[in-house]
Amino acid sequence: MNSVKEYEGGLRLTVTTVSAFRSVAVGLWVAAGSVNETPKNNGISHFIEHNIFKGTDKYSAFDIAREFDKVGASVNAFTGKEATCYYFKSIDSAVERCFEIMSDMFFQATFVKEELDRERKVIVEEINMVEDNPEDLGYDLIAQLMFGDSPLSKTILGPAKNVLGFEKPDIENYIEETYCPENTVISMAGNITIEEADALVRKYILPRLRHRKSCKKIYKPMPFKGGYGSKIKDFEQSTISIAYPSVSSEDPLSPTQNVLNIVLGNGMSSRLFQRIREKLGLAYSVYTMPSPYTYTGIFGIYLNVARENAARAVKETKEELVKLMTEGITEDELALAKAQLISAAVFAQENLLTMMNANGKKLALTGKEFDLDKLISDVTAVKCGAVTEFARKIFSSPNVGLAYVGKEIGEDLLAIIR
Repeated sequence: MNSVKEYEGGLRLTVTTVSAFRSVAVGLWVAAGSVNETPKNNGISHFIEHNIFKGTDKYSAFDIAREFDKVGASVNAFTGKEATCYYFKSIDSAVERCFEIMSDMFFQATFVKEELDRERKVIVEEINMVEDNPEDLGYDLIAQLMFGDSPLSKTILGPAKNVLGFEKPDIENYIEETYCPENTVISMAGNITIEEADALVRKYILPRLRHRKSCKKIYKPMPFKGGYGSKIKDFEQSTISIAYPSVSSEDPLSPTQNVLNIVLGNGMSSRLFQRIREKLGLAYSVYTMPSPYTYTGIFGIYLNVARENAARAVKETKEELVKLMTEGITEDELALAKAQLISAAVFAQENLLTMMNANGKKLALTGKEFDLDKLISDVTAVKCGAVTEFARKIFSSPNVGLAYVGKEIGEDLLAIIR
């Protein structure tokens, strides 16, 4: 059973009660990520996420870690392009204690210079890890190619020079701009009722809220760019990222896109996996992945290959796309994709963190409730012809982008995929 409550100022609470469990997952969602940043402060959403754990007036960084450990709870956070989430999972009897600590972190983090200086080193190491990971570099490069001047082109971690320069006033200004009630959702799932959750919000959250003008920032979707980009590094394996303009998370065609994703490249029986890896042995991994955002999205194809196989792998991928656009998909493929999507959605309801995340993200970014029955209904309604037509529309776009990460290559990979 899912319930939603909205408070004065725009703060929202979503609760899915699952009394069969003895645990609760809780997340504080803020609709603030790299899309809210400028080139000058790119990376600050992620920087704040790290440093909120580094102490308050009441608790030191060690105290925070120790208090969660004392009740056997797990606690963490993550930052995306459109949102940041701070979350914990605990047994039901420890929820109030954990919620009290997390609310103190959320509102009373001190951001002392010594802790900021220590943590910025950690984040720079995280950035260095990305530089050593061809797949992560490919994700960032293809986003820059496809989104151009759009806020979605920014990386989540930001450049190291920004991270090394952030100070407490920068953090406070950004929080003032983005961490307002209207941008915040509290999501809970597990053995807790809406009445119990509401009591926690009224005790630990509402007294600290500052009711002020709207801070919701709506970024305009920009024209897709596309084109070719490369990062030449001495990796043993090369990564190829191919992307096409696609649809947003709320687009009516989103379920159709999800079916296409299963058929084309999500899973061991998918067309690209069977052709590129199983039959031809050209890639260690090949997969597709839609990246839908609130107002726009891309459909990506990703290959990890030896440099000498790069051009052939792209050529075979192109041929599979042409075959799909020409011949369409079969009823058997459609049925398999629907079964996969529906099962995944149902199985996700058995995981409290997944449930909490789905509810919180949906409400924070769209203002709508996550509806499992609607998701199943929308997937069930997808037809073969609609999938084929969708594939023809996106894969014929002139704004295709291709990012290559690896050793120098002499082939024009973009020309091949076009």
